[in-house]
Order: sequence, then C-alpha cells, then structure tokens
Amino acid sequence: MILHRSCPLCNSTNLTGFAIDTRRKGPHISRVKCDACGVVFANPMADAEELKEYYQSYYEKDHYEAVSYKEIILGHFERIKNLTEAQIKQESRYLKNLQGGSKFLDVGCGLGLGLAYANQLSCELYATEYDQGALEFVQEHFSVKTHQGDLESAQYPDEFFDFIHISHVIEHVLDPRGDIQEMKRILKPGGFLVIGTPDISSRLYTWHRWANLLQLRIPDVIDGLEHTFIFPKKRLRSLCEEEGLTVNNHYTHNLGEKISRLIRYQMPLTKKINRLIQNVFQVNQWIICLKEVGQ
Repeated sequence: MILHRSCPLCNSTNLTGFAIDTRRKGPHISRVKCDACGVVFANPMADAEELKEYYQSYYEKDHYEAVSYKEIILGHFERIKNLTEAQIKQESRYLKNLQGGSKFLDVGCGLGLGLAYANQLSCELYATEYDQGALEFVQEHFSVKTHQGDLESAQYPDEFFDFIHISHVIEHVLDPRGDIQEMKRILKPGGFLVIGTPDISSRLYTWHRWANLLQLRIPDVIDGLEHTFIFPKKRLRSLCEEEGLTVNNHYTHNLGEKISRLIRYQMPLTKKINRLIQNVFQVNQWIICLKEVGQ
C-alpha cells in the first residue's frame, strides 16, 4: 500500500478526510480530498502489484457476473453492426471527431465496446488491458493488436495514433498525469484524446455526502472501491490543460441504464435501486481533447 502525505497531482499537503468504506470488497477503503486542486483519491492506495492482481479476471467479478455483462456487450456488438457513421456519432458524442480508417487505441479496452464503434468505422484497432480474458474476448470479435499490461509498458512510437479512447480507466490508474502525458506523446498532432470517467462533483455524489454529514456520519464511498482518483469536472479539465491539450468539448451524462434490463439483473433489490438512482443523475463525464499541430 502507498500512503500519500501530499497530493499526487499538485503536491499540496492540504489534504482532508473524505470517505471510508470497510464493508464492501475492494483494494481501497478510504479517500481523502486535496483542498488545493479538488481531486479525491484513495489513501492509502494499493500499489501496482496489488492492482495488477485485482484486475486479473476483472470481468468475472461479482458485479459483472450479476448483470451478465458479457451478454449485454454481445448484444451491443450486434446492434452496432447495423449503425451508420452518423448514428454512431449521435449516440456516442465523444466519437464525433473519429474519422474512418484512423489508427484507434482503446486504453483499458475492457470487453471492447469502444472497439466495436471504431471497427464499424473501419479503423485500425489497438488495445491495452490487464485482464487477459478480456483481451481474448475482444480478439474473438475484432481484428485488433493487443497489449496485456499498462499503457507505458506497451511502448508505442511517438505520434502514432490518430485517436485515443480511454473509458472509465483513468480513475483506476496510479499516475493519471503520467498516463495523460504518455497518451499525448503517442498521439499525432491534430489527433484527439477522449476520456470518460465519473464526475465526483455531480449532484448525486454531493447530495449523498451531505446527507451523511447532516446525520453526523462519516460519508461512505458511493462509487467503486477500485477507483484511485475521482475527478470533479473542473479538475479533470485543468489537468488536461496543464499537459498542453486543448479541450474541444466537456460534458456530463448518466449511466444510460434501461429499466427493462435492470429488472433482469441478478443482484439485490437495493443495488438495483442504487443503479436506478445513478441513472437519473449526470454521474459521469466525457472530455474531448485535441493535440494541437506543432506540439
């Protein structure tokens, strides 16, 4: 475990306790907030070896098994095969700037939903992922060059990709600034980096926190215990700008959960209600960044 005495992003020592959860399973139990830059992060934080072990067979864990996640993804694959380019970009705004035939990298590709969209646009596909089972799954469905491990260990060439997609991964890494720097290095000038991640400044997270505080209770961790960094919208934008990227668009969105599908999930009613509540609020964010020509 890593104990941080200062903020890993801005080095401020102005840290305050934020949340704790000792009931659920996960690599972290407590979080602090940097009062200087606003980021919330796990502290103490699991180290690289602990996280690597945790993410093995990640998509076989309780939550994903309960919702039959692979079946859901396969259903999306079939649906996406029938979408036009205009339809893809309408339902996935973060892909608005993706051009057909681009070199497309999916960082932490999971079970490949991002790859499915890019494949439909005839992109040249690349992917990184810790979970070998997930890589085998995407290789069954797409012609994709894969790397098992983190982004840095892939050692891609400078200015290699036209478009980099990282969906709900940046909150899991140990060094988000370093990962953004690496993605900028391997992105071509004029290329786009799109990042999807939870928004800790959303109303739901804020109301949940205050409801606990008003009851004189220490707030618990409302999102995944495997998350290492949770960004308020303002802080994610400033981090990208600090690394020389131009923010092209930045917006929030909900889970996009369908009630008919939620009813079929094999999970307790309380968890279904929690997911339904999260679906009502804008709990996630996408930021679309451009690497300017000349950088």
